[in-house]
Amino acid sequence: MIAASKHHLELLTACVIYGTVGIFMEYLKDMSVGSIIFYRVLFGLSAILCYLAITGNLSQLALKKKKKYLLLLGILYVSQMFSYYSAIRYLGASSAVLLLYTDPIYLTFLAPALLGEKNTEKTIFALFLGLIGVFYVTRPEGGFEQIAFGSDYLKGVVFGLVGGLFSSGVIISVRYLRNEYNGLTQLVWQSVISLVFLSPFAVTLPGQVLVENLYTLMLFGVMITGIGAVFYIRGVAGVSAITGSILTLLEPVSCIFFDYTVLGSDVHSGMLIGCFFILAAAIVISLDNCVFLRKFIFGEKLASSIKLPFWKKELLRPQGK
Repeated sequence: MIAASKHHLELLTACVIYGTVGIFMEYLKDMSVGSIIFYRVLFGLSAILCYLAITGNLSQLALKKKKKYLLLLGILYVSQMFSYYSAIRYLGASSAVLLLYTDPIYLTFLAPALLGEKNTEKTIFALFLGLIGVFYVTRPEGGFEQIAFGSDYLKGVVFGLVGGLFSSGVIISVRYLRNEYNGLTQLVWQSVISLVFLSPFAVTLPGQVLVENLYTLMLFGVMITGIGAVFYIRGVAGVSAITGSILTLLEPVSCIFFDYTVLGSDVHSGMLIGCFFILAAAIVISLDNCVFLRKFIFGEKLASSIKLPFWKKELLRPQGK
């Protein structure tokens, strides 16, 4: 019981840490999205390597089979981060994180095509809920007619939705690589690959700007990629897939909380409605449709084993935000 509570606390702590991303983005000045991601990953990776060295686990980073898919994972990872952070710049963290959580919608289409997973009534229902949520999150207070072509708002919505697409690709890649590399090993290598692709942004960043933002970047990297990721992976490893799926929903909730309380951002009614539908879709897609709902609503006994979608069986979001 104590061990389970420890893992719950680790997972919840990680999700709260991930929710602070909007605060860090607000305090980083005169930096492009690419340069922010580069230094965040650099400092976070350094923290993880120190952790592995202290715990004597550096040997787990050895390359095995499927190396080209590690490269693909790195490309998808950096694309996801670039889209997500760009959405934060245009929309704010609250809307961006909810759009990132649309990945189950894409998985509903991609899983059958790429991995032969069959859709069920549950996944179709989750897709319907998710699409309603996206409608409300992306709809401005004055209606869609208020969105001008080429506006920052429209750019943010596009980046957010594309980020969800890349996130689904990351999850599929994690699933495919799970038998060769554990979550932390995948995180290290995708971070290394990301640094290679993002290095041009680091080279072109003026030294004075880097110095002015250095402390925030170090804290950003260590907190999100380092401490947050380690807590996340340790927490997920010690709880059931259902429990982990539900607990990780604290991430968008905490992101909205910090966005509103610390940064003073507006939270409109459409965002709250969209939040409800998107998180409901995430819950539905994570649980066995009939078995869990009968247990929840009618108190019937759970079956001995619950079938979960592949993207929730493994480390749910081992990459960090």
